[in-house]
Amino acid sequence: MKSVQSVGRGHGLGGGGRGEDDLVRLLGQPVSLATLTPTQEGGLTLPNITITARVSTCSVYIFVSEDDKGVRGLVESGGVEAHLDYLGRYIFVTGAQVGAPEFILDNEVMTWRPHAIVVKKSERWGESGEWEVWSHHLFRDNAKELVYLADRWHRGRLQNGAPLFPNKLENFHGSQLRAVTFEHAPSIVDVHDEHGGHAYDGIDIRLLHILSEALNFQLKIVNPSDGGKWGSPLGNGSWTGLTGDLTQHRAHMGVANLFIHIHYLEVVDMTVPYDMEFGCFITPLPEPLPQWVALVYPFSLQVWVIALVCLGIGTILLHLTSISANHLLKTESAWATTFSHNVFYGTGIFFGVSMPQVPRSDVTRSYFIMWVWYGLLLTVVYRSSLTAFLTIPLTQAPINTLQELVSSNLPAWGATGLTFKKMLEQNPDPMVQQLALRYQPVSGAEEGIHLTAQRKYAMMENRQFLEYMIATNYTNKYGEETLHVMAECFLPFRIGMAMPKKAPYKPNFDRVVQKVVEAGLVRKWFSDIIFSSRKRGSGGGQKRRGGALSLDNLQGAWLLLGSGLVGSLASFVAEMMISVMVLAVVVDVKFGSIKLGPNASLGQELTTKRDTTETTYRRSLLPSPVAVHGSSIIPVLQHIVQE
Repeated sequence: MKSVQSVGRGHGLGGGGRGEDDLVRLLGQPVSLATLTPTQEGGLTLPNITITARVSTCSVYIFVSEDDKGVRGLVESGGVEAHLDYLGRYIFVTGAQVGAPEFILDNEVMTWRPHAIVVKKSERWGESGEWEVWSHHLFRDNAKELVYLADRWHRGRLQNGAPLFPNKLENFHGSQLRAVTFEHAPSIVDVHDEHGGHAYDGIDIRLLHILSEALNFQLKIVNPSDGGKWGSPLGNGSWTGLTGDLTQHRAHMGVANLFIHIHYLEVVDMTVPYDMEFGCFITPLPEPLPQWVALVYPFSLQVWVIALVCLGIGTILLHLTSISANHLLKTESAWATTFSHNVFYGTGIFFGVSMPQVPRSDVTRSYFIMWVWYGLLLTVVYRSSLTAFLTIPLTQAPINTLQELVSSNLPAWGATGLTFKKMLEQNPDPMVQQLALRYQPVSGAEEGIHLTAQRKYAMMENRQFLEYMIATNYTNKYGEETLHVMAECFLPFRIGMAMPKKAPYKPNFDRVVQKVVEAGLVRKWFSDIIFSSRKRGSGGGQKRRGGALSLDNLQGAWLLLGSGLVGSLASFVAEMMISVMVLAVVVDVKFGSIKLGPNASLGQELTTKRDTTETTYRRSLLPSPVAVHGSSIIPVLQHIVQE
């Protein structure tokens, strides 16, 4: 479906004013016929009827006029630039003036119109009715002539038969195109070589090289002319930075992890997206746990609870089995029926303690075999896992959700500038809106990440940039990351390549970019860049944790030893104090009598006296003979002392 629009000055060429009905019959398409309006300066302007919105179908514009200067003025006017489809087909029908094709096609406006021809009367028009078809090259700084004779219409047909509207920009024939960018890893990475030079690498740079190879142009990478970055609008409507260079046609394309956003699409065009990114927070990792916690790490809380419950129930069942075998079957020894011995049996399996006696009853033995098997499996799994946990740092779960971030004790979070804060406030999600309450902007991403490393901040940026910064600057020699990117991200953005508004090469760029995305090259490039960056950040290689265990690794062993010593000392002191407080015997031997002191205690001196001479005997009464044998022991003691 083509939308054909024909405009003229009220007279035809070579036949004189056939009218709209004749054009419809000849072209076979719907036609809007209008008259070009002359200006006071001698040029031409578009009538209101031809000012149409850009349509998705192929639009054809036919300009019929013998005034080539007026047509050029029309082309360079704001009406053609603003209202006619730049990818439409422009057909200029003019007289036999020499140089008319160059005059119409060789200008700034038509350089950005890929489908344009000039149909000019041949100098031999009067004899044969011959027409010349002229076209032009685009972005061909190495071409001898930008405007060239494409074909001739003679005797009712084109002589060469070549397409009049070829895809001129599928091959730039080695012309140079400028790409404006700046360092913004991992999209744009400034890499220094061994000779002191530097060059750009990154996802966007590799895409530019793919485009240059596929479309055959030489790539020249430049920085924004004003030294800025993405750029921002000024009061007069112009832009600074990368965007300003594109709007002023100082570059043909721009890359720097550009978001496809209405903010940019108002002033530049962008390719189809080649990547998708999300706004994420980078947070500090929690402090590592003390190494003694490794004693409980091999099992989860659920396993520990089940194991302890099974230990209690299993010990009771072992005790009941032993009693039953002793009383009912008379096959079990009385030693095995003691509850304390059963507890020793049940728990000793898990500590590798050998049993002083083995069960005698087959019933008890069968149960005991299954208990030993269970204990063996449990202890083997625990020991093997414990070895691993003793040699690695024990980390806590990092912040992974927005809810955890809001509930954390971090004093603030944010990003560069206040743009993201406005996005957070306007987000319909109440949880996202809470993030704006503690939002504090920083001057740059590096400052925000540095504050994050000091546990004072949580920096928000796109995920790829954060992962690159961690791989480059916050990965230790063991390949362990010291900062963490939250798993829950938000604010999705599509990434595209920017170019000046109405750039004619956009369809060709879109076709190549789409193939790159379908091939999965963008993901592959990102993985390669992260790998090489991590290698550079860790000093050329990663080491493995190993070697002899340190005192810190064996915190659990020292803790158990210290706990055992403290526990045994406490038990000893408690037993002494209880024994002293329970019973004491003071034997006062004087003239054959023993006096029991009401407040006597164990360890006091047993004193005997005979006549006027006192002989002191110190004995430790553990336990007291009076407490063990009663008062009947007193005559025995009297006899012994008198002897």
